[in-house]
Amino acid sequence: MAHRAPNNQPHFCSPALIDRRRFLTASAATFSAALFTELPSLGQSENRVQSHSRWTTTLEDELGGPAQGPWRRLFLDGAVIESQAGLEKVFHAAKKHPLDPVIKADKPWEGRSAITGPYVYGTALRENGKFRLWYQVLNHGNNVAYAESHDGITWTKPELGLIAFQGSRANNLVVADTQAEITGGHCHNPGVIQRPDANDPQRRYALYGFDGEAGHARVAYSADGLRWKYEPSTKARAMFTSSDVVNFCRDPYLERYFATWKTRNRRGRAVGVAWSDDGLNWTKPYDGPVFVADDLDPDDTQIYGMPAFPYQGMYIGLPWIYRARYFKYGSYSVNKLLEAQEDSPRTMDTQLAWSWDLINWTRPPERQPFIRRGDSGTWDDGMIVTSRAPVIVDDQLFFYYGGMDGLHDGKNVHAAIGLATLRLDGFCSMKAGEQEGWLISKREPFRKPEVNINARTRPNGFVTAEILDRHNRIVPGFSRKECQPFTGDSVRAVLRWKNARFPAGTKREDSKLRFWLKNAELLSYLPTGLDPAQPDLSRFPRTGP
Repeated sequence: MAHRAPNNQPHFCSPALIDRRRFLTASAATFSAALFTELPSLGQSENRVQSHSRWTTTLEDELGGPAQGPWRRLFLDGAVIESQAGLEKVFHAAKKHPLDPVIKADKPWEGRSAITGPYVYGTALRENGKFRLWYQVLNHGNNVAYAESHDGITWTKPELGLIAFQGSRANNLVVADTQAEITGGHCHNPGVIQRPDANDPQRRYALYGFDGEAGHARVAYSADGLRWKYEPSTKARAMFTSSDVVNFCRDPYLERYFATWKTRNRRGRAVGVAWSDDGLNWTKPYDGPVFVADDLDPDDTQIYGMPAFPYQGMYIGLPWIYRARYFKYGSYSVNKLLEAQEDSPRTMDTQLAWSWDLINWTRPPERQPFIRRGDSGTWDDGMIVTSRAPVIVDDQLFFYYGGMDGLHDGKNVHAAIGLATLRLDGFCSMKAGEQEGWLISKREPFRKPEVNINARTRPNGFVTAEILDRHNRIVPGFSRKECQPFTGDSVRAVLRWKNARFPAGTKREDSKLRFWLKNAELLSYLPTGLDPAQPDLSRFPRTGP
């Protein structure tokens, strides 16, 4: 008999993973143009929130940038480029760290189940120069463990003294199925969210996840991210209905929370969305999927889950792509599910998606992995899942992921935690080779002839630009010949012209930029001196044509 979620959605369980299912059922700083000139570390930005906070920026504040913009223009956004020629749009995968896996199973409590070993499903944060990671282990139920690091690569597992394992509290567990009375709940898929402005100091952190005993997602609160107490009202009353994979995040643009949750459509597993103003009372804009496998995906494609996070005005999603066929007719049953996927790869990797509203999502047409599974015989050759969001570290994004050496529904699967990195804004670039290429940006109300760029060049390469009026005519004094070309590799270079100012006394109309590239890649840009009275593109009333 199939286990079903409260909204009559199947949990997609199978006999091979029945142990894991029993575990579920039996128990504000800104990064706008300043980021190009000075990228502060967390410890350098300690004056953003009220003095009662121990930190300054939250994960979402750092990633999202200023709540109302302006944001760096990424080429994921189809509204950035008006026209182009001679350029290739290139999507980039995150690169695995040479020391992967950075966290391995080396404690007796770190897994003894269908999946043995630590993995994320989880959350990585950076506070006051220290990395913090909450991750999943399966051992007599779902457990949440905690690790910390000073560089994000070498991790320690502190003895917290909170949860007993085999008679000893000398471990790094913070939530455990076998001692649910300590926290008041159970947690699968832990998502930790910072709440520095919470009025109650005991609620400065929130822990979201699926509680298998309650049959829905729940929330716990903590003053330090270690000692958790579940909100009692969420035990009997579901915040929202879902299957067992949920991912939560704070939305700095609209001052709310949002979540993605596992549901299904006729292709199989799929992703829905919900949001909340206070983190307790949730609304689904649509009680069904908003992100699904589509006709560009192979037949054996399901969306197992999708963490999403704010990034420079938009939302980036990391869909977990499960390669398994789904049955095409009749009602759901475990046996039918297993039969349908029997001849499928049953692997899982992570791709890339993006949205401006959490409803309408876009993916690269090639559908290549963003974090690739390892080669055959390696520790992560079977499945890849990810933490809920990356961490900004200098000029890079750190993505922590759970890698597994076996297949979904497999036996004796071993897991560990890896690190994959991406250049800041490095999701995609506009690239030119030996032949020059160009692109023209959309009109913008910038008031200063200066443009911040994230770019890199190869030998005999350059990036330069000219300023155009609305009719694509070069503004006198601001041609490419009068621009100081960029060469090198920088996430925060500045293009300037010989004239440092626009002519005095002339009315400034909106302008465009024509970038010229040769043997170069442009990853993002942002004009300086944008008119602050005009809102950025994505924040507009939801009315009108």
